[in-house]
Amino acid sequence: MNLKSLLNNLLREGKLKKQNVDISYLDNLLAAAKRNFGAAVLLKDKADEAAFKLVYDGLLQIGRVILLVNGFRPADREQHKTTFTVAGELLGEAYHELIAKIQKFRIKRNDCIYEPKILISKVETEAIFKTSHEFWHKARSYLEKKIPQLKLFKDF
Repeated sequence: MNLKSLLNNLLREGKLKKQNVDISYLDNLLAAAKRNFGAAVLLKDKADEAAFKLVYDGLLQIGRVILLVNGFRPADREQHKTTFTVAGELLGEAYHELIAKIQKFRIKRNDCIYEPKILISKVETEAIFKTSHEFWHKARSYLEKKIPQLKLFKDF
């Protein structure tokens, strides 16, 4: 299925809605992602589960920016899944493997939240940090081209 068909199907199913936002909203969302990443760095090696969740939240916020700069927002009961699925398609095929990793983190985060006996390991925390750096660098390049006026941070 091509991107246009996917977007039309998700709009028809109510999983996506059209949404226009101003640049200040997008900048605020990116600033929140940066704060989450920064807080995660401080917690890394002290509270791996908390650091994992903060990095995940930053990834989600970046994913939402990607949707929003394209005029969409998730609107279903699976907003996180929809966000990453659509962000991956908007970014292109080169991102599919990276998005698949993030989807696994999404599932792990859900398991941890809703089944609190499931813990997040140091290895999983290291993995999400590595993936988040890769995702941010690729997403940053995409966003620079899409809306050069955005306040994009360098790294965390």
